[in-house]
Amino acid sequence: MRVLSIGFLPALCFLSAGFAQAEEIVPNADQTTLLRGTARVSDGVRAVTGETDTTGHGPITYYNVPFDEGTFSLSWKVEKEQSVAFVFDGKRNGKATHVLKVYVNGGPSKRSNENTLTLVTYDGSTRDKKKAKVVTHKHHADAGQWHEISVTFKGNQATVVVDRKTFTVTSERLRESVEKCGIGHSQETLHTKDVKIDKRA
Repeated sequence: MRVLSIGFLPALCFLSAGFAQAEEIVPNADQTTLLRGTARVSDGVRAVTGETDTTGHGPITYYNVPFDEGTFSLSWKVEKEQSVAFVFDGKRNGKATHVLKVYVNGGPSKRSNENTLTLVTYDGSTRDKKKAKVVTHKHHADAGQWHEISVTFKGNQATVVVDRKTFTVTSERLRESVEKCGIGHSQETLHTKDVKIDKRA
């Protein structure tokens, strides 16, 4: 059964074959927040343009759709070779904190290898000190081409699928609710489309 969106309400559908209780959410304008840069939408493609500022951060779009277990997915394309970051934040003790970061073509360091997919979890992190676990895999996503990513949270595991290649990571922090999902880049324009959250709890 499919329920079409009306006005600014998110599109919902209920999936079968093992996901009977899943709710598919296409984030609307009220659920979408841009930090830094400018955005425009045309024919279903969102284009965010901007550069890294003096804080060392580039543009990032957040989708504010909380869930406990579920899948975040989208397609993206950059015009210039760079690292693209996918950020998943929880709200431990009422304060936004990172649960997982996925870097395609790099990592948290400016010296990270561009032919790397990096998974960063934060077990043991506190307000004063971040204790990150960094896992890297060989991977590269070419500029000028569309790429697909999905990140599924279930129990203490996150399953990341990029262009049909699967990577997994475990952390007790992954059991926490995800409050928002973000995608960021560092320069020029990032294009995204087909953004959705399959929310199972």
